Amino acid sequence: MRRRALIGSPLLLAAPPVHARGVIELVTADHRPYALAEGPEPGFVLTLAAEMFRMVGLQVVFRFLPWPQAEARAAAVPGTAIAPLPRTPTREERFLWAVALFDDPHGFATLRLHAPNTLGEAMGLPRIAVLAGGLHDAYLRGRGFTNLVPMPGRSEALAALRAREVSAWFCELPMMRGQLDREAQLGRPIFTQTVWLALNRDTDDVPLTALREAHAALEADGSLWQLLQPFLGTV
Repeated sequence: MRRRALIGSPLLLAAPPVHARGVIELVTADHRPYALAEGPEPGFVLTLAAEMFRMVGLQVVFRFLPWPQAEARAAAVPGTAIAPLPRTPTREERFLWAVALFDDPHGFATLRLHAPNTLGEAMGLPRIAVLAGGLHDAYLRGRGFTNLVPMPGRSEALAALRAREVSAWFCELPMMRGQLDREAQLGRPIFTQTVWLALNRDTDDVPLTALREAHAALEADGSLWQLLQPFLGTV
């Protein structure tokens, strides 16, 4: 477990903050490039969240936990935030959905080989890695895919891809861009999923309207795209 505070960000140009009203804890898990527990930068999602909180007068402190514990803590502890969090039916009543941060593209990624741009292209591959029991597994099985290789975690899926035990990995494309940079061959997005900043439902000291306006201001002046573009690219 590790805590770290971030004050401002050179990547984002924003109005000066109002008078600080306190500190908020944002729980998350190490998930490159979205959130990084180690290194000089916290990851682009945490950089964005910290800047938004700064604009409304709150300093953010990050707490990194394994994802199940992070989600449980955010649901249980008032005054706690969590990101990046996709909105799903099972999570709907557990959190206060504060800000839709960006649309995360999901698709097929390969190493060296041409990455499929469509489900039809991917159907002909011999083996496709997916995280066992996850969103991508369910999505492809629901569309008739029988060539899936369930993996227990991201490191195992990446290792299988590197060892050519699978032809492709169906995953978040920014994650592959962040992990492998130019090694990664990325197909076109098959779908996008909105990534949220969410709060504990009993949180009453975060100005939601101002937080949403901060996100809109960063989008309007181009700061949001400046931050996201290295990871979203043209996909």
